[in-house]
Amino acid sequence: MSEQDMHQQWGYLRHQYSGDELLTRRKAFNSWKEKFYKVARNRDPSWPWKKSSQWLVEHETVASMRLAWQELDNESRQKQWPRIMLSTMCICPEKTAMVLEATLDPWPPGYAINDALLFIMQRLDLAKAKNIRERTLKAEEVADLLHKIIVDSRKQHVPFTQRLLGLSAKKLPSEQASELYSLLQRSEIKIHANTMIQFASKLAKDPIHKATAFKILQALSDSGADLNEARPSSVITSLLHCQVPEGVEPVPNHAFSPKDALEYFVQRGFTLNLLSATAFLDTLSQQGEVDEAIRLALLFSESGIQLDRKAWATVFRGAKTTRNVATVAKALDVAKVADVPFVEVLNNALHSAFHFAGMEAAEKKNQLRSPQPNLFGPLLRIYAKKFDLQPLQWWLPDSLPLYLAQGIGQQGLVPGNASQTRWQFETTILPFVDQLFSSGDDTKLQPNLTTIAIMMRAYIRNLRQPYDLMAYYQFFKSRLEEQSKDASIPSASRLIKNQGSLIHDTLIFTMTEHGELSRTALQVFGDMLKDQLHANAADAGRVHVEGDGVVVTAPVHPAPTVLTFTILFRGLMNNRDRMLVDKIVQVMRENGIQPNLATYNTLTSGYASMQDVAKTVSTLQDMEAAGFKPDSYTFKAFSKLKDQERALQMMEDMIEVNRHGMGA
Repeated sequence: MSEQDMHQQWGYLRHQYSGDELLTRRKAFNSWKEKFYKVARNRDPSWPWKKSSQWLVEHETVASMRLAWQELDNESRQKQWPRIMLSTMCICPEKTAMVLEATLDPWPPGYAINDALLFIMQRLDLAKAKNIRERTLKAEEVADLLHKIIVDSRKQHVPFTQRLLGLSAKKLPSEQASELYSLLQRSEIKIHANTMIQFASKLAKDPIHKATAFKILQALSDSGADLNEARPSSVITSLLHCQVPEGVEPVPNHAFSPKDALEYFVQRGFTLNLLSATAFLDTLSQQGEVDEAIRLALLFSESGIQLDRKAWATVFRGAKTTRNVATVAKALDVAKVADVPFVEVLNNALHSAFHFAGMEAAEKKNQLRSPQPNLFGPLLRIYAKKFDLQPLQWWLPDSLPLYLAQGIGQQGLVPGNASQTRWQFETTILPFVDQLFSSGDDTKLQPNLTTIAIMMRAYIRNLRQPYDLMAYYQFFKSRLEEQSKDASIPSASRLIKNQGSLIHDTLIFTMTEHGELSRTALQVFGDMLKDQLHANAADAGRVHVEGDGVVVTAPVHPAPTVLTFTILFRGLMNNRDRMLVDKIVQVMRENGIQPNLATYNTLTSGYASMQDVAKTVSTLQDMEAAGFKPDSYTFKAFSKLKDQERALQMMEDMIEVNRHGMGA
């Protein structure tokens, strides 16, 4: 504890007492501080009364502790409290919060209450919670104790230190941190500027609490704080970044406007830097204001902000989601001012075509027998105009020069000579990308791993026959295994390191579109899983050195991610392989991979489509227990159930059972 905090705490006592009483209080204060210092620093004191709290910590609830505590007379409680609390911190630190809450009658010294709360907050480690529900319960337990002490204690009895308040802002989740900040304000407890920054930092990262974070920053600005200092500037960057997790639909936040916030900060002298500018551009893109993001990116550049590759990638990612070629073209102007390497520009252009085609195919899936367009041929012809074929050839079994010589894919570049199915992307994004690749000289560039991955995914999505998919996976697998034995093939070993599970996920996704390939998709998944298990085993020590001196270790296949599992669930559900889904859910749990909202929505949709009411309800219960709130995709999935009344009744029954269980 800082000398300033000690001085503040003692200063309160000094003004409350005098004479012999003051000397007695001073002695008790020094004794507590000396002993608490030892406990707080994990020293093992040899106090004869070290286990004096054993009789109290044996109780399992606050209520039973309180009853046991009340059996002592008032004077004994007052005298024993410091030793009971210090003993608890030594022999049963995990019950410190329970003992503190149970022993607040009579009120212990305020400085000791603050220190006990500080001890509790220092030990709070929500990252170790098994799931979001346990994390929330632990946070609420500590937050409720803080709330009780602030509300029930007489004013200024507890000299809350800024260290305790700042640590609370840092450790508690945003929901509890926001409630604590509001309570501190209502209780007129002083919050220093640095502590306010800590609260603002926590709340600025949560879309629900950005408005509160903005008010805190406004208060700091009004009091004369320099918003361009490192810490306020960092919080402003977080505030301006309204990030939406993957698989979750954006929800409008009417209480907070990033545009209004930025305007306010600029008026107060804030100077945008690269980080805050990129965060704001990403927010605009996610909110669908891509044209405005492009306009401001160019304006920021003119104002002296040197945009980088990340800033451009942020804007271009938003441009791709519009599926508007004119917007994509405008986004390329940002690449020029951001000095983006030409290979990255070409990669993003290729991916635009891949994205446009994939989205259009998904929309037409129910209308067509063969939902996948022939994209690889046209993309290869475009690719060959700028990139060397050899690095890509190593990953594909077909002869690419022969492929090009046969004119495969040529028709996709010529409007009016299209394939049997009319695809919009063939007359919009493909000609645009082709024109971009046709510009400049004929010098061939070396593709990077992102380029290779885009083309590989297009190739996989183009494999129409089940046999071709099976054969390609065997080829791909042999290439991966080959690189694990041959140190002269650097690009092979790095593909997995660079792209993760992307290629494997694409294979699983494509295979599960064919009902007869569910087992083959599981084989791909199994190879990923087995390699992960081998990598975690003690004997997984296979190492080789690549040609450039980089040491690479096994495994050959990437570990499955939550996206891998979600893709597999989607495919198995579409093929109504319910038993396999249940087994994979168990595998997911055993490997410690936590489902996200998209995973829960996929499972809910699948079970509801199969009219499995019990599984639908249990999945929704698991989703709620994990701390996720339903979105429009959840409701759409639930609507596939015909017997929704029965499902709702089952959910109500489960809630009732849980309520009785908690009260038992």
